Amino acid sequence: MFRCLSFLSTVFLFTFPSVRAMEEPRKVGLDDAKKYAIQHNFEVMSLRQALEEARARQGRARSAYYPKLGIAGGADTQMKSSANENAVIGYVYGDYNLFNGFGDSYRTQIAALDAEKAEIRLKRAEFRVGLEVERAFHLYLFKKTTIELKRETVKLNDTNKKMASNKKRSGLAAESDVMEFDLRDATLRSDLLLLEQEIEEARTALKKLLGEEVGSRIEPVGSLQHQHLRGNLNDLVKRIKDESEPVLVGARNIAISSLETKAAQSKWLPKLDLEVAAGYLPWDLRQVPSGSAMLGGKVVARIDLFSGFETLYERREAEAKRLRQEAELKTAILSAMIDTENAFRRISTIQNRVDLEEENESRAKRYYASVMNEYRRGVKNSADLRVAADGLFEVRLKRESFKFEFLNSRLDLERTLGGAVEMEIIEEKH
Repeated sequence: MFRCLSFLSTVFLFTFPSVRAMEEPRKVGLDDAKKYAIQHNFEVMSLRQALEEARARQGRARSAYYPKLGIAGGADTQMKSSANENAVIGYVYGDYNLFNGFGDSYRTQIAALDAEKAEIRLKRAEFRVGLEVERAFHLYLFKKTTIELKRETVKLNDTNKKMASNKKRSGLAAESDVMEFDLRDATLRSDLLLLEQEIEEARTALKKLLGEEVGSRIEPVGSLQHQHLRGNLNDLVKRIKDESEPVLVGARNIAISSLETKAAQSKWLPKLDLEVAAGYLPWDLRQVPSGSAMLGGKVVARIDLFSGFETLYERREAEAKRLRQEAELKTAILSAMIDTENAFRRISTIQNRVDLEEENESRAKRYYASVMNEYRRGVKNSADLRVAADGLFEVRLKRESFKFEFLNSRLDLERTLGGAVEMEIIEEKH
């Protein structure tokens, strides 16, 4: 009977793999999570199509440099006083713009700049999605580390409780000494329940970024790194003009507005078109009445003498737009510089605090060992031992908290710059 049930359960698990996935969490690394999220993010998908649209518009703008060819056929009637003359027509025709005031050139350049803007937005969106995944990843790892530290503290409290119980049986401690650690145990286990809930919320936030397809049970792997920022503030500020999305897009908007101004002015220039047709032409294209195939063509020049001031106001609109965008670009550069400076100073402060907390952890360990020895000799009481144990936990938690804060500040800096910053991984001493 037992073998039968075991066999059926095995078949059930292999028949319904989703059940197995629920029982066994899927381990996910940061790089794989970022790649998956970028590939399946809806905003990124939309921007990929926007880039394809922009490239198609760029190709359509270049089509103005090519001639337009076609075929025409039918019947044509020429009205005369004596009798109407009918002719069957069928011919190949072509039109080619020889000159239009450089308007086609300006429109092609504008389309190219629009394609560049679409590509910049796509790449920066992919980068931002990666940053959000990394932020959620760090949050999960921080909660995971906090739980591990809390569990170590529970074990340490159990050890201290056993020591107090032994001293009580020997008549060297009172009941209140044991109760001290009982109360601490209840508090620690209550904290663990809250942390377990918080880590599940962090897991859900990460799953939201990755999508339901990854499964309901995912477990990020890794640990919070102790990092130091390389480079100086001036190097980071110089990168703003080359990598910041608002700055890159703003610069291209200004270039587009300048081209739009020139395109508006080009409408004041003449347009020169070449029209050619070959075959059985209509009456108005025939040089002499003939029923045989012929070749006809003409060059047409046009110039608009008055457009109701439309061209004038179009140029003024483009010029005002350019001046507005120049002001917006300067504002974007200044804002990015301020945000970069603030983030750099915050990161510099935090990384120094991480270094200090690592030294404090070493001091807290020595202090706890010293209090433990004095407790055994009866110099210190249970309250002193509990405070020393709590102090060791708090120092460890502060170190991890500062590491987590450093990583978040680094992500803020990278989001402002629009690119990754160079980091140095510090090997920790435990």
